[in-house]
Amino acid sequence: MRAHRLALFLCLLVLMLLAGSACEPEPLSLQTPVQVSATPGRDLALELPIPSREPATPVPDVTPIPQPTESGPAAAPPEISYRLSAELDWLERTVAVDQQVDLRNTTGAPLREVVFTLDMNGNEETFRLKRVLTGAGLRLDNYTIEGTQLTVRLPQPLLPGGLLSLRLVFDLAVPRIRAGYRYGHMGYLGYSDRQVNLGNWFPLVANYHPVRGWICPQPHTIGEQSVRPVADFDVTLRVVNAPETLKAAAPGQVTEEAGGWRFVLPRAREFTVSVSDRFEMLSTSTASGAVVELYYFPDSDRGLAAPRHALVTAAQALALFEQRFALPYVHGRLIVVEGDFPDGMEFSGLVFVSGDWFRAWLGIPNDWLTLITAHEVSHQWWYSAVGNDQGADPYLDEALAIYSELLFFERYYPEHVNWWWNFRVEAYSPSGFVDASVYDFHSPRPYINAVYLQGARMLQALRDDLGDAAFFAWLQRYAAQMDGQVATPDDFWGALSSDEYAATFATRTRFLRNVHVLARSADLP
Repeated sequence: MRAHRLALFLCLLVLMLLAGSACEPEPLSLQTPVQVSATPGRDLALELPIPSREPATPVPDVTPIPQPTESGPAAAPPEISYRLSAELDWLERTVAVDQQVDLRNTTGAPLREVVFTLDMNGNEETFRLKRVLTGAGLRLDNYTIEGTQLTVRLPQPLLPGGLLSLRLVFDLAVPRIRAGYRYGHMGYLGYSDRQVNLGNWFPLVANYHPVRGWICPQPHTIGEQSVRPVADFDVTLRVVNAPETLKAAAPGQVTEEAGGWRFVLPRAREFTVSVSDRFEMLSTSTASGAVVELYYFPDSDRGLAAPRHALVTAAQALALFEQRFALPYVHGRLIVVEGDFPDGMEFSGLVFVSGDWFRAWLGIPNDWLTLITAHEVSHQWWYSAVGNDQGADPYLDEALAIYSELLFFERYYPEHVNWWWNFRVEAYSPSGFVDASVYDFHSPRPYINAVYLQGARMLQALRDDLGDAAFFAWLQRYAAQMDGQVATPDDFWGALSSDEYAATFATRTRFLRNVHVLARSADLP
C-alpha cells in the first residue's frame, strides 16, 4: 500500500514539471515620459468605484475581434496538486509550512527521484527544510539540496501511471526587501514595514523533459529562469501576532477561516499572496465577468486618481487580451497589488505593480503606470496560460508581453502609439538577438534591449510580413494549442503554416540567432 501511494504522488508531481514564470522589469533609471496630453482621451477613471465592498462595476467592453475558425485541443487537466498549511508570524516575518504534493507519473518510465525547484533558496538563510515524508508518514532521509534544487530519492521507483504523495515540512524566514533595483526587484518574496509578499515561496516540482529528464534551471541575476507546469493549489494561511486590519491579496476562491484564509486556485503555475495591515481595495469587472481587484496603499497627497487609473488599465487590458488572443482568462479574479519594490512582477492570477509607478504617475495615459500594468496583465496569457522556459527562451513571454502593451495603446489610446514606439523602444537604440537566453547577459539593459525591445520590433515586422488577420490568427492558434503547457520556439513558429513561415524568413534573419527554427527543407539555402 505504501508503494502504491508513493507511486501515486510521484506521478502527479511529474506533470507539473511541464510548465514555466515571469517578467524582467525596467530599471528605475529610465527617462521621464513626455507629456503629450494633459488628460486621457476618455475619463475612464470616473467609472470606477471608491474603495468599497459593494458589487463590482463593469468597465466598457472592447469591439469584438474576429476569432480563428480553427482551435487547438483543450488544455489537459493538471495532474499535480499542492496542499499547504502555513502559519505566518506577522511580527517575526517567518512562515512555518506543511506542504503536500500529489503527483501522477505521466512520463512513461519509472521515476526513481523527484526534483523540486527552490527559488526561495537563493539566499540560504531564507529556507530551512525540516522533514520530507511520504503521504503515509514514512520519513525519507535520502534527499539533497544543492542551491535551488531539492532532489528526493524514492525508496522504490514510481511506475508509469502511479500516484505519489510527498510532504515537505519547512520554515521560511521572509527577507527584508532590499534597496536598489538589482536585488530590490525581487521583493515579491520579502517584507517592508507595511507588506509581506509571498511569491516563489515554496518548493515546486521541477520540469520533466522526456529526453533531458528533470530540468532545474540555474539561478541568474538577470531575468527569470523558471519552467513551471500547471497545477492545482489549495493553501490555508493563518497569521499570528497580526493587527485586526490585516488583509490578504491573493487569487482564486477565497474563504475566511479562524485567524486567516483558505485559497483554492486551479490551473496555475504557482500561488502568490501579499498581506498588509494598510491595504485598501478597489474593484471592477469586465464584460466577460472577470473581476479585477486592486490592492493599494492610501496616500492623502495623491488621492485615488492613480489607483483608479491602474484599475481601469488592468480591466481594459484583460478585456482586450481575452479577445485579441481568443483565450478566456480562467481564474475569475485578477489581483493587482501595489508592491513596495521596484517595477513589477507577474504570477498566476496576481500581478505586482511597483508603488514607484503610482507615486510618479503624471495623470496621463502615456506613463509608466499604464505601461507596466498592461504589461504585467498580459503575462496572464504569456506565462500563466502559455508557459515557457523563461531562462532559455525568454522572448516567448517577454517579447509578447511588451508587444501587448502596444496592442493596448492601439485600442485605447491610438493617439499615443507613436509615443509608445519612441519612448518604449527607439529611445534605447536596441540591438541583439531576440532569441538570446538570460544567461547571455550580465546586466539588465542589454537583456531588455535584445529580448524585449528587439522582440517588439520583430513582432511588428512579422505582423507586416503576414498582415493583421494572419498575424492575430497565428497568435490565437499558438495560444489555443499551448494553453496549459510549456511552449518552445518550435511550438511558437510551428503554429504558422508553411507559406507563412517562409514569408517570415527575412525577419527571422534580421532578429534571430537561430534563423531556421523549424529547419524546414524549403527554408534552407
